[in-house]
Amino acid sequence: MINFLIPLVSGGFFILLLIEKEILGLVAPLTLLFYGLACINASKYTLGDVRYLGITLILLALLSTWFLGYGLLFWALGFGVCHIIYGSMMYFKYGE
Repeated sequence: MINFLIPLVSGGFFILLLIEKEILGLVAPLTLLFYGLACINASKYTLGDVRYLGITLILLALLSTWFLGYGLLFWALGFGVCHIIYGSMMYFKYGE
């Protein structure tokens, strides 16, 4: 749990500072980025497949940085679609 929380909490504080400075365009990409880093960091102590979810989220974060006006769309892709696909794959791979 601590390996997941270190990048997630530090990223959360960084994002809060950006919100305070009214640099809102980077909030969506950075939430995806830090969550992806947290997943990769935690994957050493859980299912190795979590690593691929983290890598996918980091790639989405980088793509979201390129298209700054579409943060909500990338949030939906990252936190919605990716988790549904990942959850379905884990269900069929590891069973009930």
